[in-house]
Amino acid sequence: MQQAHDVVEKVLKPWLEKHHPNADLVIMAGSFGRAMKNGGYQPIASSDVDMVIIYRDLENGGFKAATQIFTMEEVGTKLGEEKPRTMMIDTNILDFASLYYHDQVVRENKSVAFINVMLDEGYVLKDTLGIGPIVQQKAKDFLAAGPLALSKAKWEDEISMMETFLKDIRAAGSAEEKQFLGAMALIHVADYGLHLQEFWPRFNQAYRSYDQYFPGEGTKLTEAFSPLVREGESLKVEILLEEYIARGREKMKTAPEKAPDVLFPVQSNVPEEERKAINKTYFKFALEHYCEALEPSARRGELAQLLNLSATLLTLKSAQGANDDAKPGIGAAAMHFFNDRVPNALPATLDGLRENNFDGLRNVAEDVLKDVGGRHYSRLENYYLDDIARVNAMADKRANENNQPAQKPAFKPNYKL
Repeated sequence: MQQAHDVVEKVLKPWLEKHHPNADLVIMAGSFGRAMKNGGYQPIASSDVDMVIIYRDLENGGFKAATQIFTMEEVGTKLGEEKPRTMMIDTNILDFASLYYHDQVVRENKSVAFINVMLDEGYVLKDTLGIGPIVQQKAKDFLAAGPLALSKAKWEDEISMMETFLKDIRAAGSAEEKQFLGAMALIHVADYGLHLQEFWPRFNQAYRSYDQYFPGEGTKLTEAFSPLVREGESLKVEILLEEYIARGREKMKTAPEKAPDVLFPVQSNVPEEERKAINKTYFKFALEHYCEALEPSARRGELAQLLNLSATLLTLKSAQGANDDAKPGIGAAAMHFFNDRVPNALPATLDGLRENNFDGLRNVAEDVLKDVGGRHYSRLENYYLDDIARVNAMADKRANENNQPAQKPAFKPNYKL
């Protein structure tokens, strides 16, 4: 607790006063938030600080839409340590309007509810309006209510994906191909399993949900995928996928016919060049985080490490797809895409699994991200695409009502190496 308390008092409170003096509510999440809220838990020295920063109005903080900013800050000297040491401060900056719309998008589109998880689990650092407990209770209730049920069409897509994984793993010509196919598939299968439980998807953090709520399912997932990804032994995964496909078909029988329409679609409300730049900057941020956790994630268990590897491969595939303006596909199609466009990805993955040293895969990521300066950054600023869509749609609405041209801000992600 002392380390977390010192970071709060000597680093974060002065940092917030400098960078976000007008913020109305600040909640610290992650390992530091859990340490301050629950006690008895000590973050490791390399832990990031995660914060949700909420304004009554984003313009009070100089922002135009929900924003993410990641900065490396020197903390060693401030904490009285002998040597300088940097720490990543991750901030998610919203106001009440953007938070409300974010919740709607997350619930209706079955997205990862990471903001609500942070609000629910976090520790209140600043609360000028006295609403912290209310916001946290709302987040808890939001998570407890769960996502909306998948539509029939969405279940069809999800089942088709599982069938593709099953077919391609069975047809793979070597153990090495099975390993790579399994590593790519796991992130999707884990979230599919949470859909079967009518629970929130968690992407690379899905192991937390399995550990806390569905430990038996988590064990089954681990015991199936560990032999596949580590050794190329696929029998247990084939049995698991057959079961998941059958359970999905049962769910589809009672699923709603149609999913809700997105209120402000990104495709029609965010200019294409902005979308591409924001997505590429997201890939830079995400791959830095996933790549750095490839070995340390093993401390959280086998499923955590394999999910982190799976998230890394999915993001690498998406980043290279963005570079090539291509849609890489899944399963064997994705493996062929890697072989054609990123040929070192498969051997680097297998080497990393064998040696528990993923430097080769980090080098692959560095090359894929070369047009955005590689993985590393000292500061990175990016935006929530859904919230830009909301801001731009509302600007169009006001312009139509006033018979004037729409005044839309430009959103340009940026980073410093």
